[in-house]
Amino acid sequence: MTKTELSQLIDSLHDQPAPSALTGLEEQLQAHLSAIEAQPELLLDTLFLKAIRDHVQPQAGSHEHLYLQRFEIPQIVLFDVLINRMPFVVMSHAITNRAMVNALKTAENAVVMDVGIGRGIQIVRLLDELIKTENRLQKLTLVGVEPFAEAVAFAETQIRQTAEKAPFAVEFVSLVSLVEELAPDALAQTVPPEYDRLVINSSLTIHHLPTVSQRQAFFHQIQSLQPDLLLLTEPHSDHLEPDWRRRTLNAYNHYGAAFGVIDSLDIDTTAKNGLKMFFGREIDDVVGHSDDNRFEKHQPAEQWIQYLQESGFSLVPDFDIPATLPPSPIVLQEKPGGYLAMEYEGVNVLSIFQAVLSGQS
Repeated sequence: MTKTELSQLIDSLHDQPAPSALTGLEEQLQAHLSAIEAQPELLLDTLFLKAIRDHVQPQAGSHEHLYLQRFEIPQIVLFDVLINRMPFVVMSHAITNRAMVNALKTAENAVVMDVGIGRGIQIVRLLDELIKTENRLQKLTLVGVEPFAEAVAFAETQIRQTAEKAPFAVEFVSLVSLVEELAPDALAQTVPPEYDRLVINSSLTIHHLPTVSQRQAFFHQIQSLQPDLLLLTEPHSDHLEPDWRRRTLNAYNHYGAAFGVIDSLDIDTTAKNGLKMFFGREIDDVVGHSDDNRFEKHQPAEQWIQYLQESGFSLVPDFDIPATLPPSPIVLQEKPGGYLAMEYEGVNVLSIFQAVLSGQS
C-alpha cells in the first residue's frame, strides 16, 4: 500500500463512510490476514488496516488478533531483542550514555536522574561505562522515576549488582509514580542535599504525557532542579495531531521506516515479526483509538525544542558519537536545530537532544 493509496482509503472512510467503503475495507483486511503467512512484508499494511477498521467501526467485534497472535513472541524474548538488537535502542543508549559519562567523569559527588528508568538497562550500561572510564567520582546517586514498581525492583537489583564492581559509592533512590502525577517538589526531594553535578536523562517517556500543558509543566519542573545536563530521546512524528487522517499518514511514514529497519536486522523472521507486533500495539493506539484513549502521542523534534527553550534550556549541538556503534542501516544526522536525528531512508524516526540551562557553558 502506497501513501497515496492509504490517503485515498482513509479519505473514503472519513465522516460517515458509505457501506461500500466499509465493505471494501473489510475485504481488504481479510485478504491481507490470509496472505501474511506467505508474505510477511504485508504485516505493516495489515496492522494499519486493522487499526483503521477499529477506528471507523469501534463497535465491530474484532477477531483479527487471533490471526495475528501467531506472530507474537514471549515477552522475555521480545525484551532481549529490543534492548540488544534494535538499533534505535542500542544506538540512542550508547550516544546518551557517552554524553553522561563525559559530564560525570570530572565530578566527585554526582546525581543521575533517569525519568522513565524502566528495568534499568540503560542506567546499568551507564554504570558499567563509568566503572571502565577514568573518573574522579567518590559517590554517585542514581534516581529512578518509573510508574511500575516491579520494573523499579528489577532495576534496583541490577544496579546494586553492578555497583559492587564500582570503585565509588553508589546509592539508588526510586520514585514510583507517573510523571504527570508527580507532586511539584517530588523530584527535588529525591536529590541529595550535596552534590556537584546533576544529569537528567529521559528516554522514550515524555510523549506518554497526555497534554501539552503537562509536558510544559514537566520541563519547568526539570528546569527548577538546575541540572548541569539534560538528555532527551523521543520519537519524531506528529501523533498528537488531532486530525485522524493526517495522524494516520504520519504514523504510516513513521512505522514504515521502523519496519524497514527491522527487516534489515540479522535476526530470524520470528523475531522480526515479534518486533513488528510490538510496534503494532502502538499503531493500534495511534490510529485505532479515540483521542481520549491514546498514549503514544509522539511529536516532531521542533516541538520538543520549543518545550526546552520555553523552560529555559539551550541545545548543545555537538554530539560525541561512540566509534564502537554496531553497523546499522540508521543514518545519524546532526540537524540545524541542534539535535541528532536517527534516520532511515531519509525519515527521522528518533531524535536525541542534549541541553543545558540557557547561559550555561
